[in-house]
Amino acid sequence: MAQPGNRFHEEAGDGAAPAEGLEGCRTVRVIMACAALRLGRPLVTGGVKIFHSKKRVAALALTAAALVSITAVQAGAFAPSLPVRGKGTVCLTTEAARALTTQGLTFGAVAPATGDGNCVTFPGSGSLSPNLTGGEIPLKGGMRFAGRGHRLDLTNVQIHIRLGEGYTSADAAADGGPAAKNIELFRYPVSLNRVTFTPTTVDTKGIPLSLTAAGGAAFTKAFAATPVAVGKALFTFDGHAEITNPFSGLPKP
Repeated sequence: MAQPGNRFHEEAGDGAAPAEGLEGCRTVRVIMACAALRLGRPLVTGGVKIFHSKKRVAALALTAAALVSITAVQAGAFAPSLPVRGKGTVCLTTEAARALTTQGLTFGAVAPATGDGNCVTFPGSGSLSPNLTGGEIPLKGGMRFAGRGHRLDLTNVQIHIRLGEGYTSADAAADGGPAAKNIELFRYPVSLNRVTFTPTTVDTKGIPLSLTAAGGAAFTKAFAATPVAVGKALFTFDGHAEITNPFSGLPKP
């Protein structure tokens, strides 16, 4: 007769420890057990387990959410996502700041984004994939470059996270004219070694945002020059996001 504490191994099918992968976690009945094992603790003994650490409970919830998402995707139920909200800050690189000064240009924020010297901070909210290698995060506000009787407004800024290389898009309007919609402004590397996270937060720091050809064209249209060459980093990016409700994407009964 199987012991209650090992029941989820039998339901997994081959007795392999789910901590080594997700193949053992194929039914919702064993998701919580798999998640607990991945955290290094058994889930139940005799049906009840009291967790002594709030952080461990949060970790269990987040891990379970990711596992439930993956299981449901395998069944074709829905696309996984974790809702997030937070802020992102772009800061001019040293080269870019020097070039703007030489070209007689200033850099600032468009509300509700806020400026501080060579940096602009945007509030925003969106979604991340459970493995943190994909997502869409629209940012509020924008940034403005101005000088010599011209200006370039970059608004409707959106972060598009893709495994390997992500990109940032925006609407670009020169001198108050019609905006070029949703152009790809920057590209940046995406990898887990550039991300730190807790059970409820995700942070990035110092990610270089490299100017694209379309971004360079927007600057050239406004100022007849670019702050940096296409392919070079115009900004570095720091981001902080809180996972607001890891279970909100689950289908309701």
